[in-house]
Amino acid sequence: MLSRVADSLYWMSRNIERAENNARILSVKLIQMLEASDEETYANHDWEVIFEICASIQEFEKFSHSDIYDGEVLINYLAFSEENINSITTCISSARENARITRDHLPNDFWEIWNDFYLYVLESKEEKWSKKDIQNYLQRMKMASLTAQGVIESSMSRGLPYRMIKIGKWLERADKTARILNCVCKNIPTSDAEYQEEYYYYWRTALQLVNGYEAYLKQHPPIMDPKTILSFLIGDENFPRSIKYCMDHVREAIFELEEGKVSHYSWEMYAALDNLMDEFNEVRIKELSLQELSNFLNHFQYRCNEIGQIFSKTYYLVEPVNTSYKVGKTQHPHQQQNMESRSSMKYQIEHTNKFDYETVVDQSMNTIRLKPTTDEVQRLLSYRTEIQPSSLTKEHIDLWGNYVETFFIPEQHTHLEVKTTSIVSIQRSPFIHRIDYSPEMKAIFHSELFRLHYLSFLNDTHYTYVTPEQVEQVVKAVGEMDNPVQFSIDVMEHLHDTFTYNGETTDVNTPARESFDLKNGVCQDITHVMLGILRAKNIPARYVSGYLYVGENSALIGDSATHAWVEVMVPGIGWVGLDPTNNVEALEHHIRVSTGRDYADVSPLQGVYRGGNQTLDVSVKVTLLDQNTVSSTE
Repeated sequence: MLSRVADSLYWMSRNIERAENNARILSVKLIQMLEASDEETYANHDWEVIFEICASIQEFEKFSHSDIYDGEVLINYLAFSEENINSITTCISSARENARITRDHLPNDFWEIWNDFYLYVLESKEEKWSKKDIQNYLQRMKMASLTAQGVIESSMSRGLPYRMIKIGKWLERADKTARILNCVCKNIPTSDAEYQEEYYYYWRTALQLVNGYEAYLKQHPPIMDPKTILSFLIGDENFPRSIKYCMDHVREAIFELEEGKVSHYSWEMYAALDNLMDEFNEVRIKELSLQELSNFLNHFQYRCNEIGQIFSKTYYLVEPVNTSYKVGKTQHPHQQQNMESRSSMKYQIEHTNKFDYETVVDQSMNTIRLKPTTDEVQRLLSYRTEIQPSSLTKEHIDLWGNYVETFFIPEQHTHLEVKTTSIVSIQRSPFIHRIDYSPEMKAIFHSELFRLHYLSFLNDTHYTYVTPEQVEQVVKAVGEMDNPVQFSIDVMEHLHDTFTYNGETTDVNTPARESFDLKNGVCQDITHVMLGILRAKNIPARYVSGYLYVGENSALIGDSATHAWVEVMVPGIGWVGLDPTNNVEALEHHIRVSTGRDYADVSPLQGVYRGGNQTLDVSVKVTLLDQNTVSSTE
């Protein structure tokens, strides 16, 4: 499974769990506000605790020091604000976006449940809600989360995607339980270890916030004994929201993910988990003072965040930019996926090929590769082919995994027009510059198994061959190949700086060694040269044919029809796109159609016919649907 898929599933799970937890916490607070009488002051003074748990104390201070400090404003910020990266609505949106790009790995019922709830939220966010309406919304949020997680448990295969989802869920839940207990402990107005049982209000609230009130009362007398409550929520092995229960299940999921093995790349993760569990065994909750307990929970939150970072590093997940914030004077670890770095685009592509023949064509057989692919970062939403004279197409998938359509026109004709219309949704995040080329990646890269598996993309072709002298020129300019990731980036930059984009000096049949000497060409030529250089250094690389969206004020350049770029195979990561024509990583502006060894494998339209010479007119129009702006290359 690609690390980008694992990353999306992991964060989808964390955001769903976070949204459910925050909805429950806010629901408890609303009920307390409704039940509180004028004499009860506790419920009116613990907004600070709620913000510490769901957002940050700094954000609370912005409201408490302003003229807009009231319950309604605070509720809206925690529930609906798009400025709050941990608001319930933001978590719902983030989870839905991650689910959208990993739909192939999720049950259809799960997507329908979460997408329906997301659409309900979109339709309702402009409404003016009362506290009762908000309470209904929070209840619906909790039910949507529980139902979606029930679908995962009841109908999802227990493979890698499932394990990633479960690890995200248990890490998020453990962190939230520790955060709740830490915030409650710090805000109890007591001086020392007695925990002062008269503050039962706080301990009952802690149980309610963790959703453990019912379970606690079934196991213990209805007395709010602080030490018993803390022992239950921290160390109970059977309660599914206790810290120990959650971390035990994280350890178990990772054990199953690794099939019970401790590898050279996973030992650090196992060690961190085992050390944390050893600390649990050594700590006797009922013997700790309130301050000692707060220190323990604070330390646990730091370790939980550390385990999350080690997990991300082990499986090459995209680590968020902001991984912590402060609560009071204490640094509290916190993870939130940086969704702003993931641009989502929806395009409509109209590609028209018009052939005019000098003489009547008796019959023709044609092959087209114009149907975009669907994968973890790109989804084909619709596709239509129109052919004049009318003909039916027959579709198959070629050796390289591309969609290929063939059609035959038996009658005489002097004109042939092939028009395809595609709608594609793309979501990619900047990735290659974050890759840490680890020792295990290096071991895989130099293994014989890796070389044999990608042999097709290591051997040169007529189009991609460059001479040893030409390769040496590039190596002198960029340095020897120690790190294939960095070397690929450096070669891309070098070719971009030394080549002049010029469509007059080469044609569709120009090989790489000729365009290298010319230092001129179009995207096809620069891509072939880069492929030849990378393959000469035993880096698997493939040719990509697709479309490039060039919007207003864009510095990107590309061919008038299809665009071409390179994809490099990075061990443990997968294929990563690099566009030497523009010196950029292939992101949300690059729409992939076909991949192969070179242009010959991905030619958009090929055919044979009986007749005279032909002229070809090609036009491509790429429309960004969301903004209703058009990049036209006609």
